[in-house]
Amino acid sequence: MFVGMTPVRISFAGGGTDMPEYYEKYGGSVISTNINKFTYVVINLKSDNSFQAFSSDFETHHKKSNYSSLELKHGTEIPISIVKYFKYKMGGDFLICSDVPPGSGLGASSALSVNCINTITSLMKKKLSKQQIAEISFHIERNILKHPIGKQDNYVASFGGFNYIKFKKNKVQVTPIKIKKSTLSELEQNLLLFFVGDTRKNSNVLSKQLKNTKQGNKNTIESLHTANNIVDEFYNKLKSSDLISVGELLDKGWTAKKQFAKGVTNNKIDLIYDSAIKCGAIGGKLTGAGAGGHLLLYCEKPKQKTVLKKMKNIGLELLPFNFHLTGPKILNLYNYNK
Repeated sequence: MFVGMTPVRISFAGGGTDMPEYYEKYGGSVISTNINKFTYVVINLKSDNSFQAFSSDFETHHKKSNYSSLELKHGTEIPISIVKYFKYKMGGDFLICSDVPPGSGLGASSALSVNCINTITSLMKKKLSKQQIAEISFHIERNILKHPIGKQDNYVASFGGFNYIKFKKNKVQVTPIKIKKSTLSELEQNLLLFFVGDTRKNSNVLSKQLKNTKQGNKNTIESLHTANNIVDEFYNKLKSSDLISVGELLDKGWTAKKQFAKGVTNNKIDLIYDSAIKCGAIGGKLTGAGAGGHLLLYCEKPKQKTVLKKMKNIGLELLPFNFHLTGPKILNLYNYNK
């Protein structure tokens, strides 16, 4: 039995500029890091070459079948599409699950895609680079499964760590961000992550954003330019340990993001965000496409008690986390039992 683990992420700046519809024309960039919440794929090899797939997140079951009878079904479409892409015919029982709910805004679907590719190709003894895994993961999600996503989640999941990623038409450059340990620790301690809910609306918002970008919608393009320009400034403030400015840039980026497409925010989210700012948070943003998922706030320690109390009164659940600076890994439970 094999267990693949791949961490999800939080994105600080530049989200939206990682869509080909934008970066192939203008160039895009993001700053993101993995956190210690994971997607899991458990593969129990079968001697009869049969396949089954279970998703605890979606509560779905792909019934036992042979390779030629595999179908893409909601909930198990990611592992099955990867099995078919690589023509993996050895069989197995697949269980997929994660530490966060689907549509959480933390890049879980891409982390799962990278996870499945890394684990299945390892079983096939295929050696792929981190970039190859990221590109294949993006291709499967975007072109086969038709998910309206950008590329950052696939790259963050595959490379792991705290990275500054630049996207161009024919090139993606991943630069690890090296800052003082004390700065990294302070940043981590000053970030609060809350589950907002309404996860089902993320893909609708992304579809609208994708359509607006394709059509050259003025507000969308200008706000994407703003988000893109913030990334360099964010990077420089991190390098100089100016974390107050980092918090302020989160707020600036959120203001731009709300112009990407209708539905990124709503009255409920605006009320939550404004309440957090009034209680002492310096800035923040929704971590995914919008409409729901998780709210990331930058708030210094002395103000956190007030913010936490307010968010609890509103009904939000805090998700404790730490930065996670490595990418996918595979556990061979057969070796563990020797």
